[in-house]
Amino acid sequence: MPGPGVELIGEEETAQVLEVLSSGFLSRYGPADDPRFGAKVHLVEQQVAELAGVRYGLGLSGGGSAALLVALMGLGVGAGDEVIVPGFTFVASISAIVFAGATPVLAEVDESFDLDPADVEARITPRTAAIIVVHMLGGPARMDELKAVADRHGIPIIEDSAQAFGATYCGRGVGGIGKVGTYSFNEYKTITCGDGGMIVTDDEDLYGRLFAIHDQGHAPHRSGSKYAERPFLGLNFRMTELSGAVLLAQVRKLDLIRDHLRENKAIVKSTIAGLPGLGFRTIVDPEGDLATHLVVTFPTPEIAKAVADELGSITLAASGWHVYANMEHLIEMRTVSGRGCPFDCACYGSDGVHYEAGMLPQTDALLARSMSIGIGIFDTNLAPWGLRMRDDADAAHRVAERFCEVAGRHLGN
Repeated sequence: MPGPGVELIGEEETAQVLEVLSSGFLSRYGPADDPRFGAKVHLVEQQVAELAGVRYGLGLSGGGSAALLVALMGLGVGAGDEVIVPGFTFVASISAIVFAGATPVLAEVDESFDLDPADVEARITPRTAAIIVVHMLGGPARMDELKAVADRHGIPIIEDSAQAFGATYCGRGVGGIGKVGTYSFNEYKTITCGDGGMIVTDDEDLYGRLFAIHDQGHAPHRSGSKYAERPFLGLNFRMTELSGAVLLAQVRKLDLIRDHLRENKAIVKSTIAGLPGLGFRTIVDPEGDLATHLVVTFPTPEIAKAVADELGSITLAASGWHVYANMEHLIEMRTVSGRGCPFDCACYGSDGVHYEAGMLPQTDALLARSMSIGIGIFDTNLAPWGLRMRDDADAAHRVAERFCEVAGRHLGN
């Protein structure tokens, strides 16, 4: 059971899906005057947008990857552009940039495990077309500082909130603070519909572009004549009513999920806090933390690895395609065709671009001495040890005590 939403699938999701099946309307489109058509996708889009504090939501069939790609295209990002993205993020944040034809510019993360605002500003060039701010491991990034940097240079922010749906920053839902925000609803995320994603924005014109990209160039909800002029060629990333139905039931469980995870995280953190030499991730907004992960830091990489190994966990440096240095296809700049932008691209002349392990020393050093205790997420590539959603306070105490036993021995307690 990877994420909290999966463990809570029950009668509510079944009822919503059966409503769709009995109606016969499986597409997001149906007759408004037919009471059998529930418009599940449109309804959940509105609810997610409201949580983000914006006017528009757009459900997608392709997960967070599709959401990022559509967001980039909607902003007009393409060949010759650069997009700044953290070196600690799931590979989808980077591959979406590549598929848009733009060049990923990797930036450091700081003790928040999210983008370092100073490093972001140092990497801005005349080619910079967007900054992807990833809210990693359920913790919101330094949005005030990052937005100030972006605004100084007139660059839009895309909030990749795939791992942080339900987190807030200064009272605002993550995803709704930048120009556009994206979410993922696969089985490892806060809530799930199996796969699927969503984009949110408060910009009406941008929403129109995003909708057209995701639905063959159509205007939002296919309003107006079906023969009306299309703004451009689009694709098909439409979410089905079946996915919308599951997601509608899941989003109504968000408060339950957050409250429970925060209670369990508080138990574990307070129990292990006294260990000598043990540190914690900087939580930029403690009240807004989703609490799916408790990230701890050790004095050295050697201690971190020894503790992680004994617990059956991993350091964050070993978290697979969440770390740039482990992305061999990025390092070797492999694309589907092997031709064209961004890596075989005349835009860069003879200079080109390159990626290599060690190019982000601050990120590398931080991840090497860190591990995540899963609080509501079980992910073999991030947090293979910890708690599940249905674990109670007693289980939280047991996990904390086991951590103290192992870590305390290595820390010399």
